[in-house]
Amino acid sequence: MSSSPKAVRYLLGGLIIGVFWYINRGRPAWEEALRTVVVFSVLMALLKARLRGRGVEVHLVPLIASKAALVLVAAVVQEGIKDSVGSAALVVAIGLGLAVTLLGPVGDGHYFTRMAPTANVGAVPRVR
Repeated sequence: MSSSPKAVRYLLGGLIIGVFWYINRGRPAWEEALRTVVVFSVLMALLKARLRGRGVEVHLVPLIASKAALVLVAAVVQEGIKDSVGSAALVVAIGLGLAVTLLGPVGDGHYFTRMAPTANVGAVPRVR
């Protein structure tokens, strides 16, 4: 996997989380954080099943824990700035998008690893 597709995937992920955070701006920040973690967890479990066939191991615990920490910080920041900023949800949505886009590739190796090809244990070597 080259770094360019990784960067594009994290850019898209950042855009998606930022847009959904802003779309749900009318809801309490803690509720949006919880919803984001639950939806993300389900999507990552599905991704894990899909990528396993392609030889990629998805480490769900660090991936979901990182996302939970990120949206918890976002919820706290939004609650803290909501009275002093005109559109706190927009500021937080942009921050979330940037955080995923910039930090995602840095932690990619902790979230996804290539599995070694499995050898056929019972296979008999061919003689030429």
